[in-house]
Amino acid sequence: MATRRRQITFRKRRRKRVFTGEMKKTLFLFLIFVFILFVALLVKIYLINRDHGDEYKKKVLSQQSYTNTVLNYQRGSIKDRNNTILAQSVRKFNMIIEPRTFLNEPEMKEETLAKIAQYFAFDVNEIEKIISEHPQSMYQHVDGLKKLTGDQIKGFQEEMEKNELVGGVWFEETYTRNYPLETIACNIVGFTSSDNQGTYGIEGTYNDELNGKVGREYGYFDANMEFQRTVKKATNGNSVVLTIDANVQRVIENQIRKYNKNVGAENIAVMVMDPGSGEVLAMASQNTYDLNDPQDLTHMYGEEEIAAMDQTTKSEKLLSMWSNFCIASAYEPGSTYKPFTVAAALDEGLIKPTDYFGCGGVLDVSGVQIHCSNRSGHGSLSLEQSMMESCNSALMQIGAKLERTRFSKYNKIFGFGQKTGIDLPGETAGLIHTEEELNPVELATSSFGQTQTVTMVQMLSGFCSLINGGNYYQPHIVKEIQNDNGAVVESVEPIVVKKTVSSSTSNIIRQQMKATVEEGTAAPAQVKGYSIGGKTGTAEKRPVTDRNYLVSFIGCVPAENPQAAIYVIIDQPHVEDQAHSTYATEFASKIMKKILPFLGLYAEETEEEVAQAETEVVESSSERASVTEE
Repeated sequence: MATRRRQITFRKRRRKRVFTGEMKKTLFLFLIFVFILFVALLVKIYLINRDHGDEYKKKVLSQQSYTNTVLNYQRGSIKDRNNTILAQSVRKFNMIIEPRTFLNEPEMKEETLAKIAQYFAFDVNEIEKIISEHPQSMYQHVDGLKKLTGDQIKGFQEEMEKNELVGGVWFEETYTRNYPLETIACNIVGFTSSDNQGTYGIEGTYNDELNGKVGREYGYFDANMEFQRTVKKATNGNSVVLTIDANVQRVIENQIRKYNKNVGAENIAVMVMDPGSGEVLAMASQNTYDLNDPQDLTHMYGEEEIAAMDQTTKSEKLLSMWSNFCIASAYEPGSTYKPFTVAAALDEGLIKPTDYFGCGGVLDVSGVQIHCSNRSGHGSLSLEQSMMESCNSALMQIGAKLERTRFSKYNKIFGFGQKTGIDLPGETAGLIHTEEELNPVELATSSFGQTQTVTMVQMLSGFCSLINGGNYYQPHIVKEIQNDNGAVVESVEPIVVKKTVSSSTSNIIRQQMKATVEEGTAAPAQVKGYSIGGKTGTAEKRPVTDRNYLVSFIGCVPAENPQAAIYVIIDQPHVEDQAHSTYATEFASKIMKKILPFLGLYAEETEEEVAQAETEVVESSSERASVTEE
């Protein structure tokens, strides 16, 4: 019996030990499960907070009189190469009222509205209406008290500091786009819409750089009914520094206006470029408008003309006014194309500087009579003389030597029929003949710049390669990007895209350009004290029966080692006899005389001027000596 009781007791104890072990094991596993669940919960909370934190925060705060205010960034400025401001965002202020504060503080409301009426001469009944319509709001604009200047709000802010009953009001920063130089470089700069989106020009192309990131201010009443604010600051945009010189741009635009006032033309356009970098130093046409009011057509049309326009016509005129002729319009270049044909033949070894060409005034090409500019003929001309006299017959003979395959190849090498990739919107490519289309007549006319269309930026970029040793630089108009502290964050370095001709060919072209200005058709382009090189152009427009012409000049200075290249176009000058490049060369001369000093290029004194200056110094010294003796 005792033995049996001991056995039972042993079995109970054994079962108890087994049960206790199982309990401990279960409890341990449970604790591990709880720990894993807790870790998973923490991870889940982290992921929710990371991905949806702001969203849930807004929902919570919205139940506690939540406010969410956008803090505007300052859009970056646009400057010229000398840091002259062309576009900037000017800080303004919008008055914000807090209706809920006013309802809780009647005395503050009465005093504040009185001071608003005093400092802003504003009808406070408008504010009373806002308060009644939005009694629980902590953020309301006041129409009529927006875009205030710092000077306008200064007195009221001082009143707020010294008078504790003036409150429930604060000023929200905002920015207004402003263009201090108004029309200067308008087709380059472009403008912005009301929501800070760039339109046309640099404002459009570099919109993402110029724009910053908005900030946020969150506000809510806490458990103690105290208003709490959390601020995430805005990030200002970067500034864009251009390669253009505002002084040069202004001079050119003034000269265009003066020419239009005295003579007039369908269009006038001018480009200036640095041949050694591809930097555009100026780019202007007669399409101008005030950047501060881009919808105003009065810079281009009279009031009666504008009044007679329907909405469709007005929209078309605006688009035309905003477009940049220098990159967006294609035309037949005329004889300014001839240096390209000559350079191609020289580089291919098909002609030599010592070659001569006969000109009888007309050339029969596959049964088609194609005339020279001198219908009586130039006679026998050297290669240099052919350029100086702008002989079509000589160029047709050179074009025939190139033949269609090589002519087409060099068309592409010089960049014709292709966009240059300049950092401005709206560039067009022009139209050139394909190799298959270059039959004898098309080859002949193309050789002296007819039947193909080009753009100004194509012509000047290619010309720069002809005179700088053969290096084709990417044309560009942006020099660098700066942050809002003025530090450079990106520099646009000159890029040599390709080699167009050899340095020896380039040297010959420079010599021919210099001779053309000194003794040839481009003589009116001379500027006293400077060595100028260049080529004229007179292109007959289609239809030829209208007898309309586009005259032009493309050149460089100094001719021996060009530091600046210029291209001038006058489309249909308002004169009886348009077919004279003199209009363009004389205009180019006036412009160069005024802009070259701004570019650091100064006239060389002649021997007579040096001698005269020395005489004046001697005479002045003698006068001072005689006065001293007396």
